Amino acid sequence: MKKSIFLFFVIFTLQSCYYPVKKDYGIYSKSLVFAKDQKWLVNTIRTDVDSHHKEMMDKEVLKFFNEMSDGNAYNLNMAKSQNIILNTIPFEPENEDLETLKTNTDFNFLVNISTIKVRKDLDTAIGQQIDYKKNETFAVMEVYDIQTMKKIYSFKASSEASVEKEQKATIFTPTTEMMTMKNFNQLLKSIKKNAVKS
Repeated sequence: MKKSIFLFFVIFTLQSCYYPVKKDYGIYSKSLVFAKDQKWLVNTIRTDVDSHHKEMMDKEVLKFFNEMSDGNAYNLNMAKSQNIILNTIPFEPENEDLETLKTNTDFNFLVNISTIKVRKDLDTAIGQQIDYKKNETFAVMEVYDIQTMKKIYSFKASSEASVEKEQKATIFTPTTEMMTMKNFNQLLKSIKKNAVKS
């Protein structure tokens, strides 16, 4: 009997924690090509997560692109400290921004990452709800070819979790912080899974 109760609790807990991540590549290919001697510039991540998670993101994405490019990835802070780049780069760069990178640096690709918490109704909700509530987040990665000054990759990972009216929100209901980190990790997993090395 105790085993049955424990098993029910485990299943209930896992169901509460589970929520799918939707993937959208738009018109772009799922694959990024990592060729030898091509340099990657990872822009400052635009995010609304706490400072601890932002630091984790910054480290993880730089480490990831260094592994994929055989050590040819830099973040914006590194490029600024070496006086390779003097200014910030917008998340949606204009042709002039890409032209400046093309003329003044030897980077081949620019990586932009952004995360947004669209709705966070459930972050502080616990117990039975008097109204429908929902958490919704997404993360986006876009890659620009600096030489052609064109976007070559775009991937959006999004997720949502909701509680209907008169249902209970529990300690296992995912927060937007958890969901954002899961979306971010999905960006890296997708690139690794679909990467082409040449």
